Amino acid sequence: MTTTELSPTTVTSKDVDLGRIFTPRTIAVVGLKDGAGFAPYFEPTMHSDAEVFFVNPKYDTVFGQKTYPSLTAIGRPIDVVYCVTGAEVTTQVAEEAAGLDVGGLVLIAGGFAEMDQAGAARQERLLDAARRGGMGIVGPNGLGYVNVPQHISLTIASDHKRRPGGISVVSQSGALLSGIAMAAWERPSVGLNLLVSAGNEAVTDLADYIDYLADDPATTAIALVIEKVRRPKEFFAAVRRAMVKGKPVAALKLARSARTQELAASHTGSLTGDAWVYDVAFKQAGIAIARDPEELVDRLAILEQLDQKYWTEAANVAIITFTGGFASISMDIATDEGVNVPPLDDFRDWVSTNLPGVKVPNPLDATGLGTPIWPEIVDKYAGSDDVDALLFVHPLADEDEGIGVAVTETFIAQAEVVGKPFIVSNCATSLGTWAETLVSKNPGAATGRGPRSTMRGLQTLGDFVRSRAKVTADEQRSAVVPRPAVATVPQPEGSMLPFADTMKLLENAGIPVAPYALVGEDEEVGDVPFAGPYVVKLADVGHRTEHGAVVLNVSATDLADAVEKMRRIAAKDGLAPTVAVQPMVQAQGEAFLGIQNSELGPMVVFGLGGIFVEVLRRVGGRMAPLSTDDAYSLIAEFEDVKVMHGFRGRPAWNHVALAEILVNAGKLAAGATEWVGSLDINPMIVTDDGFLAVDALCIVKD
Repeated sequence: MTTTELSPTTVTSKDVDLGRIFTPRTIAVVGLKDGAGFAPYFEPTMHSDAEVFFVNPKYDTVFGQKTYPSLTAIGRPIDVVYCVTGAEVTTQVAEEAAGLDVGGLVLIAGGFAEMDQAGAARQERLLDAARRGGMGIVGPNGLGYVNVPQHISLTIASDHKRRPGGISVVSQSGALLSGIAMAAWERPSVGLNLLVSAGNEAVTDLADYIDYLADDPATTAIALVIEKVRRPKEFFAAVRRAMVKGKPVAALKLARSARTQELAASHTGSLTGDAWVYDVAFKQAGIAIARDPEELVDRLAILEQLDQKYWTEAANVAIITFTGGFASISMDIATDEGVNVPPLDDFRDWVSTNLPGVKVPNPLDATGLGTPIWPEIVDKYAGSDDVDALLFVHPLADEDEGIGVAVTETFIAQAEVVGKPFIVSNCATSLGTWAETLVSKNPGAATGRGPRSTMRGLQTLGDFVRSRAKVTADEQRSAVVPRPAVATVPQPEGSMLPFADTMKLLENAGIPVAPYALVGEDEEVGDVPFAGPYVVKLADVGHRTEHGAVVLNVSATDLADAVEKMRRIAAKDGLAPTVAVQPMVQAQGEAFLGIQNSELGPMVVFGLGGIFVEVLRRVGGRMAPLSTDDAYSLIAEFEDVKVMHGFRGRPAWNHVALAEILVNAGKLAAGATEWVGSLDINPMIVTDDGFLAVDALCIVKD
């Protein structure tokens, strides 16, 4: 039994005060003893402002303080219980705490739902205790948490160097917190607030933590390490709240390959999902995506340093250097990381006049000629309406202080004047101490750790500002689409909605469908209300080609024979006998449009249809419902293929009509999520007059 099979969590951040857990005034420590291997990691807590009580009936003292035989014996309200005992005793401690005034628990032990049936039963007991006591639980099967500024260390994780700051981290893989702490320490201007190991998330999960951090005044940015999102709806609602509050979210999704998925499941008991779905959903939600701990910190470093009033879309970044090599590599990396560096052609005359021999205004290689007019260069670029962020790349190590102070001071001074972010990056690795100190005094300036790290931070800054402008704290809602009250048709994939009901479903959703006529088992063909030639097929069969159950280019005189042929195939193969007749549609192209119920919720999948699906093996997706902007951005993903955007004299597809169809498909996906398992429209024909769904396969949930 895995954690995903347990009863859904019903104790949330709205039911409990997570502040009592993460900023406690009183702490009870259960099971710790002097000499324990991880006792030194708790030691900083003894120097915090919290009052600490030790519960251990086997010892008279721990850390020089008297012990208590139980939580009850303390006789005081306890904000958080930190328990380092085995699984069964841990469960008993939680059950005792449920009857006391306890804010929550931090549980380290394994042996719960990640193990076996007995462990799953213990985890249910934890959940029941949490419900009765109104408590949050961090863990079990985790490493605890650290509140860096308040020196509270309820963790068995190594005491890596951590400086106080605004980035809070929640990780479903506790050990990765060490990598994040190390990466943050290597960036002198970056500090950490909360480091939380989520463990099994028996009670309190990612959604709860994000919801708490959205309101936490000490948190400026949120970093996540994710194996699986257990409650997608609540998770994305919490992310929206954080964004509205001005707190960017970045995520490192683990288990991206089959083998790492197996590894993840073996140590947490949590099944992991399709990484592509996570990428689609996170990008759409405005969550920055990282691939390793260092990139996770890179994504948030600039946002954590800058005062919010200096945040811009970073849509037009000016790069200024003193050497061609730094200019060249910065431009290459900017292209890789999706940061726009406009050519600033209007600057060409000014640059050539003032810097003879320099031809490219952006990135600007000011060379040695630029030193005498450095203030003028900075003023020129800072004042441009075509620039909304500036980056200075230069050797700025400790050894460069003598020549670096003046140029750096001149550069960052303009930040407060023009209200734009000014980023100072060493040519590689972190800046020297003098430069970090200098930049930190200016709220509109931030440091970067080499061009790659810096570009990632700029890209995240711009993407967050754009995403935040579009997001609202409330979820988009779609009207409920009722399930048709008809019998389904068994298929290998599951229960199929009949052809006619599927086409009506699409039509009612605002997705254009091709004309069709149905001929029942005992019906005459009669007059068809549209001109031929025709397509004749068995209507309620999912995979017609396997049965030869479709005939093309049927003339009016041959229509009856074609219908009879379909009936013979149905009788021979035991298939539903209803026949569908449709006109042959002249196509400019074909698109694929699908609806899937992913583990993160309903999703619209889109791409080129016909042979392109198999040849390119490429589709795009958006979580439902979609906004019009989502639809256009999805279409834009295929611009490089050119088929949709016009090529070799062929006209571009009608993107306005296509975007409307995608939005309508999103409304259908969201409105029918309770009963639609999947719905594939392939092909959706592109005609001179627009788009037509000529066929669709809808699998419904049993």
